[in-house]
Amino acid sequence: MFWKRTVSAVILIPAIILIIHWGSFLYSTLIFCVVFLMLVEFCQLSRTIGTKGHYFAIISSGLLFCLSAKFNLPVELALTCALFIAFVDQIFGGRVEGAFFSVASTLTGAIYIGWAFGYHLILVREISTAAGKSIGRELIFFLLVVIWCGDTAAYLFGKRFGKHKLNPQISPGKTVEGTIAGLCFATLGGLAIWFVLLRETLSLTHVSILGVLLGGVSQISDLSESIIKRNAGVKDSGTLIPGHGGLLDRCDSLIFSAPALYYYLRYLMTL
Repeated sequence: MFWKRTVSAVILIPAIILIIHWGSFLYSTLIFCVVFLMLVEFCQLSRTIGTKGHYFAIISSGLLFCLSAKFNLPVELALTCALFIAFVDQIFGGRVEGAFFSVASTLTGAIYIGWAFGYHLILVREISTAAGKSIGRELIFFLLVVIWCGDTAAYLFGKRFGKHKLNPQISPGKTVEGTIAGLCFATLGGLAIWFVLLRETLSLTHVSILGVLLGGVSQISDLSESIIKRNAGVKDSGTLIPGHGGLLDRCDSLIFSAPALYYYLRYLMTL
C-alpha cells in the first residue's frame, strides 16, 4: 500500500504543482473537476447508506458553491438554490418515504464538498495583500505542504509506533501517537514552506499557529469522512487513485482545513 501511495504521489504531485502555479482558468477547472468527482463518490456513499437523492441534484447543488466563488456571486444564493434543488428532486421524484433524509443528504454533500472544500480553495487561491500583491498561489502550496506532511507523518508513525487507538469505531487505523506526529510534522512542514515562500508576508508566530491549527483541523476533517464511510460500510470512498482510494479519501483533510486557513487570514490577521 505504501508503494502504491508513493507511485501515485510521484505521478500526480508535479501536475498539481504546475496547475496551482499557473492558476486562473486551469486551477478553477481542476477544482471543479475534483469537486465533481468527489460529489459522485459522495452520491455512491449516500445511496449505500440508504438515501435516494439523484446524482444530478447532489452534483449540481455542490457545483453551485464553486460557481459562486469563481464569479463572486453571493454564497446565500448558492445555498438557497441548493435547498430548492434538494426539495424539487424529491417532489418530482415521486418519493415520500425517506424524502427528508434524502434532502438532508443532498444538502450535506453540497455544503461539505461544494462549499467547505471547493468554495474555499478557490477563495484562498485569489487572496492578495493590502498592497495588492497576490499570494494565493503561495498559500495553496503552504496548505498542501502542511496537510501532506501531517498526513504522511501520522500514517508512518502510526504504523510504526502506534499503540493507543484514537477512535477505533470511526477509524481503526488511527492512533494517538500518529496524531501527535502528524501535528508536529504539519507544523514543521508549514515552517519550511514559509521560509521559502512566505517569509515576507506572514510572521513566524502566525505560521506556527497555522501549522498546529491546520494539522489538528485536517485530522478532524479526515475523521469526518471516516464517519460517512463507516455508515456506508466501506473502507474507501472509491478506487480512482491506486493506494489512496477515491478522491474523497485523498482530499478529505482539506475539507475543513481550507476554510480554517481562509478565515484565520481574513479575521485573525491583517495581510
